[in-house]
Parts: sequence; C-alpha cells; structure tokens
Amino acid sequence: MNNNRAIITIGLTIAIVLGIIIKKTVKRSQATHKWNIAIIQTASHPALDAAREGFMNTLQEKLGNDIGFTIRNGEGSINTLYSIAQQFHARQDIDTIYAIATPAAQAMASVETDKPIIIAAVTVSPELGISFDAPNICGVSDMINVRAEMQAMQQLLPNIQTVGIIFNSAETNAVATSKRMVSELERIGYTPIPVGIASESDIEPAVMSTLRKVDALLAPTDNTIANSIALISDLARKASKPLIVSDNMLVQYGPLMARGVDYYQAGIDAAHIALQLLINHKKPYELHILEADTQDVFINMQTAQTLNIEIPAELEKYVVPITTN
Repeated sequence: MNNNRAIITIGLTIAIVLGIIIKKTVKRSQATHKWNIAIIQTASHPALDAAREGFMNTLQEKLGNDIGFTIRNGEGSINTLYSIAQQFHARQDIDTIYAIATPAAQAMASVETDKPIIIAAVTVSPELGISFDAPNICGVSDMINVRAEMQAMQQLLPNIQTVGIIFNSAETNAVATSKRMVSELERIGYTPIPVGIASESDIEPAVMSTLRKVDALLAPTDNTIANSIALISDLARKASKPLIVSDNMLVQYGPLMARGVDYYQAGIDAAHIALQLLINHKKPYELHILEADTQDVFINMQTAQTLNIEIPAELEKYVVPITTN
C-alpha cells in the first residue's frame, strides 16, 4: 500500500514538473522571434555600419517583432572572424547569415555550406579570383563601376596626368579594384602608380612619398584606407593634391570626390534579398549576387574651393554636394 502511494506521489511530482517545463517552453517559444538572422561584420567604420543599419532597419520595418538579430563584429581580426563563423555554423537557431565585407564573407563561406549567406560590402570579381559561387551564397557586390568613376574624375580634373593608387595589398577586394583602376587609367591616357601598403602604420610615409610624384591620389574601397581617411585627406590637402575615393561616405572627411557605392542602400538591397529567402522561400542560388551602382558623384565643396576646382556643366546634374565633417 505504501509502495503504491509512493509510486502515485512520484508520478504526480513528475507530471507537475513536466507541466511546468512544457509551460515554460511554450512561453519561451512564444517570446522568441519567428526568424533569427546572424550578422558577422568585419570591422567598425561608417560604410560597414551603414550596410548593417540599412539591412536591419529595412527588415525591422517589414517584419517587426518577427525578426531578431545576433550581431558579432570581428573588429578587423581575421582569427576573430573565423571564430565567429564557427559559432554561427554550430547554432541551430539561425535561419540566415548576413556577412558584411570580404573578410567576414570569406570566413563564413569557409565553414558554412548549408545555411543561406547574404553578403554585402564585398567586391565580387571572378576574373580577379574573388568569387562567391557556392549555392548557399547570394547578396550585393560593392565592386564599383570603375570606368564611370574614372570618367567622372577626368571630367572634374581634365589637366592631371599621373595618378597614385593607394590600397592595402592584403585586402583582396582593394587589390582587385586597384587592378581595374590601373587598366582604366591607362585606357584614357593617364599614368597610374599603384602603391600597396601592409598596415595603417605604412600609410603616412607611403602617401607623403606618392604625393610628391603624382597629380592626384586615388583609393579603391578599402577598410584600411577608410579607417585612416582623415590622415590621408589632411596629407593630400597640405600637398594641394586632389584625393578621389570610392566610398561615397568618406567624402565628408575631406576627399574631393567619389562615385562609388551607397552602403546604406546596399544594406537595403540585401534586406530585400533576405525577404525573398524568408518570406518567398527562394533559394540563394536563385537570387545570385547583385551589382551596386549609382550615377551620383559626391563632391566635397570645401575641398573643391580650396583646390580651386570648378564643377563642369556635364557633371552638375549628378553632383551630390558634401561639406567637410
């Protein structure tokens, strides 16, 4: 009899505990988001932050509380990025991964072959060895229209002959774009001087030396250059040489001109790709990688005035005037 009571008591206890666990599990399930997107960002600087914000703002506007984000930043460390990539790969609660900038995309692509990966702020250039052709990868390329940027520069600066190209030789995206720049500059009759640097500590001596040899200084989309843009702009200004960049957002820090990529818009475009994956159940290989482009030419008006540069009539309708930050 006592044994029966003990068994009944144990049974009731187990039932109560299971009921509490199930109730908590249901509440937890109800509190979680319908979809969870993991974001892996290479480093912190305005362009990459804009790509993240455009992406998140658009999805939150469209999906509200149904969307949640897990955000990790490698802060420029390749080892950290690969560690984050491994963590995201191991997690079962992640639906899609958003990789911002080439190093983050490369780290994520090296370990994840199943979950969809959306890339942005990545210079996709298959002919130069930078390709993301796995069936689980889609997104937005920030390979600028180099020919259009060189033509805009030629219109704004018709009298220059020699152009220095400053870039980080360890950033594959910057190397790819700099090679295109060399080809386009030679095509229109300029003399390009490529200048590869290995770290931020190399920038000042390299830029100072280059500015003594060239009529203008040019930079592709490059994380290292972006992080040091205030220094490079100051050196160019002191040398009375125009600095042309490929990231529109950097013009506010002193460069003369950019005809590059709108990274916030790239984030918006990437968000629309995410919606196709989540809502319309598209596969990444059906969406491919979009090209980012704009006709806008961003010009720092204070720098133009300092260098006595007038905006030609053929450029005026495309110009977005910027003031120094």
